[in-house]
Amino acid sequence: MTAVQGRGSAAREALDMKQDAVTEVRQEPGAVILAGAGCGGRELMTLQVLDLIRRADVIVYDDLISQDILDIDTDAEWIYAGKRKGLHSMTQEEINGLLISLAQTHELVLRLKGGDPFVFGRGREEMRAVREAGICCQSAPGITSAIAVPERFDIPVTDRIHASSFTVITASRKSQGKPFGPDAGWVAHQPGTLVVLMGLSRLPEIVEELIRAGKDPRTPTAVISSAEISHSEMVRGELSEITGKAAALQAPAVIVIGDVVREATVDPGQPAPAVFTVWTTFTGDLTRRVQHFLPPSIQLVPVLQAATTRVESLEPEDLEADWLVFTSRRGVQCFLDDLRQQKLDIRRIPRLAVVGQATAEALEEAGLYPDLIPDTADTPDLVRSLKQEAKPGSHLVLFRAREADSVMEQELSKQYAVIRRDLYEIQYEAQDTRRLPRPDLMAFASRSAVRAWTQDIPCPVLCISDITASQVRQDHSPASVLLADAISAAGLAATIRELSPVADAASGVSPDGKN
Repeated sequence: MTAVQGRGSAAREALDMKQDAVTEVRQEPGAVILAGAGCGGRELMTLQVLDLIRRADVIVYDDLISQDILDIDTDAEWIYAGKRKGLHSMTQEEINGLLISLAQTHELVLRLKGGDPFVFGRGREEMRAVREAGICCQSAPGITSAIAVPERFDIPVTDRIHASSFTVITASRKSQGKPFGPDAGWVAHQPGTLVVLMGLSRLPEIVEELIRAGKDPRTPTAVISSAEISHSEMVRGELSEITGKAAALQAPAVIVIGDVVREATVDPGQPAPAVFTVWTTFTGDLTRRVQHFLPPSIQLVPVLQAATTRVESLEPEDLEADWLVFTSRRGVQCFLDDLRQQKLDIRRIPRLAVVGQATAEALEEAGLYPDLIPDTADTPDLVRSLKQEAKPGSHLVLFRAREADSVMEQELSKQYAVIRRDLYEIQYEAQDTRRLPRPDLMAFASRSAVRAWTQDIPCPVLCISDITASQVRQDHSPASVLLADAISAAGLAATIRELSPVADAASGVSPDGKN
């Protein structure tokens, strides 16, 4: 993934560069597709949109896109063009111009929006501008927050008893008047459920306007804060009292007004069901594997954005070594990519050593089976195991991340001929934690992530290994440092479940794969 950094300024520079590169313009312009990413991680994204992300040449994305989606493996260039109230990285006209310009130099331009592009997403405006420029433009639907966010709390927008219809409306309009203005009476008397998007900052006005227009002040109302559906919060009560109850919630939020709110899974006026929140610094792949073993009551919230960049490549002569040594799943993936791209004969591969079971599984998925897996999944034990298995003077090639220290090769070089290949590097960017739920636990799975985290740690820390724990103690002073039951996704998940007071043993998937 190639990212265009710097939010607004970098996106404008990208637009200028595309406009200046007249020598690179395609004879026929490409296509622009407006796609909805849904309102959560990739589990709430359609397969069509997932396929488009993997095939796109460039992706212009909005603010409300989950980190889980930004971590999808793709060769596309990512350009940020987010728009939030009072904080626009680009104007709408600049976004339109960027899409048109990119289509001149790229075959497939993906405009990725949160939710659905045609539900208050300015999708039609962008489609009209692109088509008027003579460029093919299509759309791919997404799951809208108007339905999915209430459903997170078992609130149906329609119900045979309470509501046979629902109305979705925005409180954010171009005019600076009342939220609904002359339509207030019509909105107040709509039958069924009323769903208001982008209205949290104007909630007092919305309540006042609806009641004044004739809405029953006792109407059941819910406000659901949904920065991401995976860690949303809800309060509910009567329409007349909801403003005070929702005062602590953060935007964006979905407001649901109607009798269907009675179906919510919490008592009136109480916060959302108990959730154990874990701030994670994992890669997207490890986050998904750990979450697989956890019930919905335990939510993993990524707080470090990890971008992986290729550095060195596999050299054909590396396959002449006696041992190939891998210390991560990502290293295995880079190695396999190079094998395919260089069309190297898999039968030439020498003996294989890996740091642990997760790395072994990455090889096994390609039909390769390691000859050496140490009992403990850490580099010191891998070094000890290699010294027992490899003959003195053997030729070893180590596939590593650039940020990894040199202790391993220094130790092995005392007995072996060692070559180190830095196949990739990881660059971390911390998330704005002010918009995230407070953590009950913070989890680290690598020393590089510990070194990248420069903020305070406001809770106990869970580490995947002794080495990671030592780095935490060296760099930070958390309340306590705990070790995972095993150095694996299942081991992390098992320990998290043990530490969580809200884990439901009857839900989720246990680490042994059983319900």
